[in-house]
Amino acid sequence: MNGLLRLQDYLTAHQYDGILLLSQTNLRYFAGFTGTTAVAFVTPKQAYTITDSRYTEQAQQQCEGYEVVQYTTTVWDSISKIIEEQQISLAVCAFEGNYVPVDTYQIFSEVLNHSQFASVNLTPLRAVKRPDELDLMRKAAQIADEAFAAMLPQLKVGMTEKDARVILEIEMMRRGSEEPSFDTIVASGHRSSMPHGVASDKVIEDGDFVTFDFGAVYKGYHSDMTRTIVMGNASQAQRSLYNVVLQAQLLGLKAVKAGVTGKMVDAACRDSIYKAGYEGYFNHGTGHGVGLDIHEEPVASPRSDTVLEPNMIVTVEPGVYLPGQIGLRIEDSVIVTDEGYELLTHTSKELIEVKG
Repeated sequence: MNGLLRLQDYLTAHQYDGILLLSQTNLRYFAGFTGTTAVAFVTPKQAYTITDSRYTEQAQQQCEGYEVVQYTTTVWDSISKIIEEQQISLAVCAFEGNYVPVDTYQIFSEVLNHSQFASVNLTPLRAVKRPDELDLMRKAAQIADEAFAAMLPQLKVGMTEKDARVILEIEMMRRGSEEPSFDTIVASGHRSSMPHGVASDKVIEDGDFVTFDFGAVYKGYHSDMTRTIVMGNASQAQRSLYNVVLQAQLLGLKAVKAGVTGKMVDAACRDSIYKAGYEGYFNHGTGHGVGLDIHEEPVASPRSDTVLEPNMIVTVEPGVYLPGQIGLRIEDSVIVTDEGYELLTHTSKELIEVKG
């Protein structure tokens, strides 16, 4: 199953005569192609995957609804030939402006010199997930949940953040993850105040907050979750700050349902944190979509007017960060429903104290 019909409906609605797909993400979504070398050329009625001899057989197996063309000179020559032989009127040709390098644009604009070009962003077309995508996302999240549970008993005071990262990523791979969703964040002690503190050589010490932001990739689909733990016994200050973030995160989740905007979800978290006395210390958006990319539509931020729809996926991840001192974040990924949400990430959000 792929998104070809959704793409063709989009072309018709916007009166585009065709579109060129070059990014691996959109080739996978709209054509089903998982190789590394291909261009898809799609019109409202026709669809072609143009690739070389290494991927011809693979494309024929994967690209449902597409005619597979093997190029021998250049992919652009093949597209030009298709247009001529099929007598395709290509007055306006769309392309992925957020993916295409300038030099590539110059090449195909010279080859297709009778066309006007429209830069488009196809990410919103991927925001509402199909049932098969939701199943893959559930599996990716399950892998991450199980890997985190397997890692916790292996954590020890004295190991480095990188050591912890390796353990977590190995546990995800053992359960079927193709790769980490992104550079795994492990931020301990004073580094926990860094929202994107990718694992470093810092030694994890007794009493440290340790924030883990991580995800698995299953059949191309990403999961995303953040949990913050304490090595040893939590102090009263740590418990207090943790509860501030947890209450904000729960309020954010409560705000999620079809028909609300990303701005409204963000406000539910942000207002709670600010009322607790931490205005200025929650310095990023509340959430984002997840799928074939780790960051997709929709967005939950103070500026987001995106309206949530059923079967969209969004993260809810408020945090508080006191520079150079302490910080934490709690994040879940959820499927939007008419009445609320379905939780994808099931690891407990009670403050975990690891006696390692």
